[in-house]
Amino acid sequence: MLGALAYNCGPGVVNKSSILKKLRRGDRNIFKEYTAHCRYKGKFHKQLHKRRLTEFAALFVK
Repeated sequence: MLGALAYNCGPGVVNKSSILKKLRRGDRNIFKEYTAHCRYKGKFHKQLHKRRLTEFAALFVK
C-alpha cells in the first residue's frame, strides 16, 4: 500500500507522512491519513479521492 502511494505521490511524501509514523508505532487506523493524499496543485481532486478509496479497499488487509 505504501508502494502504491510512493509510486503516485513520490517516495519523499511517504517518508515524511503520518501514515508511515503510525504504522511504525503499530497503529493501523490510517484511513483518514491515506485518503488525505488527494490534492492536485493544492486543490481537492475528486477522482484522486476515489482512487485512494479504491487503493485502500484493495490493498489494506486487516
